[in-house]
Amino acid sequence: MTRDDASQRVLAIIDDDRGDLVDLCLALGNLRDYSGHERAVGEAVVEWLRRADIDAWLHRIDETSVNAIGVLRGRDAERRNGHSLILNAHMDTQGIAPKGDESVERKIRGAWRDGDLLYGQGLANDKAQLAAEMISVRAIRKSGIGLQADLFVTGVAQETSAPFDSDLAAWSGVGPAQSQVREGFGARWLVEQGIVADYALVGEVSDFTMSVAQAGYLRLRVGVPGNVAYTPAIRRGQGIGGNPNPFERAGHVITRIEAWAKAYEEQARYTFWGGTVIPKAQIYEIRSSGPAWTEKVDYCHIFLDIRLAPEATPMEIQRSLARAIAETGLECEIQAYDFRRGFVSTGAERLIESLKDAHRAVRGEDLSLAPTGVISMWRDANAFNEAGIPAVGYGPGTRDPIADGGVAGLAGAARPMGIDDLVATAKVFALTALTICEVAG
Repeated sequence: MTRDDASQRVLAIIDDDRGDLVDLCLALGNLRDYSGHERAVGEAVVEWLRRADIDAWLHRIDETSVNAIGVLRGRDAERRNGHSLILNAHMDTQGIAPKGDESVERKIRGAWRDGDLLYGQGLANDKAQLAAEMISVRAIRKSGIGLQADLFVTGVAQETSAPFDSDLAAWSGVGPAQSQVREGFGARWLVEQGIVADYALVGEVSDFTMSVAQAGYLRLRVGVPGNVAYTPAIRRGQGIGGNPNPFERAGHVITRIEAWAKAYEEQARYTFWGGTVIPKAQIYEIRSSGPAWTEKVDYCHIFLDIRLAPEATPMEIQRSLARAIAETGLECEIQAYDFRRGFVSTGAERLIESLKDAHRAVRGEDLSLAPTGVISMWRDANAFNEAGIPAVGYGPGTRDPIADGGVAGLAGAARPMGIDDLVATAKVFALTALTICEVAG
């Protein structure tokens, strides 16, 4: 069978499976998907793949967090023909449980259909892309077409970060602050457990563009020292340092951090053949070191999330921030507690060309590079590129009018996705897999 014959057969199956794609999105979209609590999604993915006669299993991370793996084994046991491919998407969605009853949680975290659109925060980020990958792999299985090399479909945990919750992970003040589930942990775990391939195609919202790089990140804790005085006895001297209160001192530090972040955004721009990465920075938490009058020094701790260009040096950025804060005259403590590099994909030429051909065949247009807003964030392509597995990102868009390629919306936004777009995405994934893995004769 020629590749063209195989492609037409698989595309016809995906068209026929449109309803199954919708049902799968809604089923996965209504499962609990908080970062670090993806087990229900993972079990559903594995069960669905097994029903489709696809070998599938779970990789346990801990009691509540898992990766889900499925594979179509290649027929070339000596691996002389074809190249193996991982189709990857993440199962978790950023955020914590909202206040209110189950109906409130469902409205914010659930999934539903309205006409030709699917709604749900967890679909756009990222279970709709996972569903499209699963449908594409099942279509290849249903077609009876064999592949020369292995084709994996993986749903990974902990791609997104979870904000600090003192009830879940109280920080003692000694050692690094564990204020977030680390981004990309599930994909790293996947590779460390031996799920490797020649290439990885990461499904994410990108408005049918291709991302060939992703930013990294550096997370810092700035400790502003002082003493919380008995209020009737407080005495404020001259200047910032004359005020003993660490929280009021921190107000001045925050102003300096904001000014530094604005300058950093301009100075750290990284332009390369695949676009321009604009790493940004912001404060995302402010906390006390503990109850007043229980320690010799009281601290106001400021937590920063700093995004990094692929070639950025974290210590240079930390020193730059330290110089800016020093202008306040305060001797603050700055500690890094989480770091992930960003990467530009290298060695991915075959995957890129295959994806371009598949996109053109399905969409009838040339494939464009992803906009700045897409490549300036963390995505799991970093974990694969770090492991030496050339990876790029691709996926549909959302129908909400959001800037930066439809990816930078408000937290909790429903972010509707077109069913036609998801069908097209599944087709692109399938055609790319047929080209990379090669059809067995």
